[in-house]
Amino acid sequence: MAALLRRCKTLPWLLLAVTLMGCMVPAATREVIVPIISEITPESCTQQLQSLLALGPRFAGDADETRRTVEYLEEKLRLLGYPVQREAVGRWRGIEQVNLIVEIEGLVDPTIVVEVGAHYDTVRNCPGADDNGSGVAGLLEIARVLVHHRPERTVRMCFFAAEEVGLVGSRAHVDRILADSSRRVDGLLDLEMIGYRVHEQGSQDAPVRIPLIAAIPHRGDFILVAGNFQSGGLGNIFERCVDQYVPDLKYFSANRIAGFFGDAARSDHFPYWQAGLRGIMLTDTANFRNPHYHRPTDTIDTIDFDFLCAVTRATTAAVIEWGGVVAPPSEVARSEQNRAQCRSQNALHADISGIDATPR
Repeated sequence: MAALLRRCKTLPWLLLAVTLMGCMVPAATREVIVPIISEITPESCTQQLQSLLALGPRFAGDADETRRTVEYLEEKLRLLGYPVQREAVGRWRGIEQVNLIVEIEGLVDPTIVVEVGAHYDTVRNCPGADDNGSGVAGLLEIARVLVHHRPERTVRMCFFAAEEVGLVGSRAHVDRILADSSRRVDGLLDLEMIGYRVHEQGSQDAPVRIPLIAAIPHRGDFILVAGNFQSGGLGNIFERCVDQYVPDLKYFSANRIAGFFGDAARSDHFPYWQAGLRGIMLTDTANFRNPHYHRPTDTIDTIDFDFLCAVTRATTAAVIEWGGVVAPPSEVARSEQNRAQCRSQNALHADISGIDATPR
């Protein structure tokens, strides 16, 4: 009888455990990730970049160029089905600057936010195919293939303004992150020039080469993963996704040591580092490889779209793993039904747990 009583007393907790297990979403798997990233192709990346470059330069100091770019990106994102938030970041030389923000709300814990971003501006009189049209094209592709899926955590895509004139957009965005106690941003994957690749030996320069520590290759055919010590875990996610899903993509890991080098502070991840947040810059290393950096010759014919596609696929896989399993539309509806059932079953558990199992 005593054993029976013990079973009776534990029954409500067993019911609760089974209920909660039914509410959990399974971890992201290869079967989930591969079909999604396979939608990203060199051709789709080419189309994204061609359309963006048709606008001309995107200098933050030119009101017409800035307005055209913002309106173009807003329209692209709205056609995909996203509500678009304009995040005002102030004026630069009298011209209003705005970040564009879109989100996919998390199904399990929407208060935890994972971010992926790219700046959309260029220097004056520069087409900006690689800097940073390649990053914007990659971010638009990520938005396109994820729009009909839901992650466990909230995924936020940030199109940053005025990076070229002092990281204006990302600094203002980080200030808002720090002021918002209702959500926790887990970090940023920053797409900063991801389209230029050269296979010739001697094509890659470096600010410093330290054997066994920062022995950057002499061939510019890799993506650099740059993070400070705090961001190492996030860099590990990206590198693992390259190994698992895009194994032909070469990368060089500076994923815990880049914070020691001043040249690693030149993009929108840097305000995150300054605020104690995680940030990883994914880059083809800019002027250390690309001779067209900040020049009128930074045009679409210099872009390696196989490389751009590979980096974008790896980043998408990393966002999925980092943000949690990505559920397709049918499973989103099913998950909502399961959550409703969980609430009713939890209420039933509360009633059961109040039963006195002592024999009379």
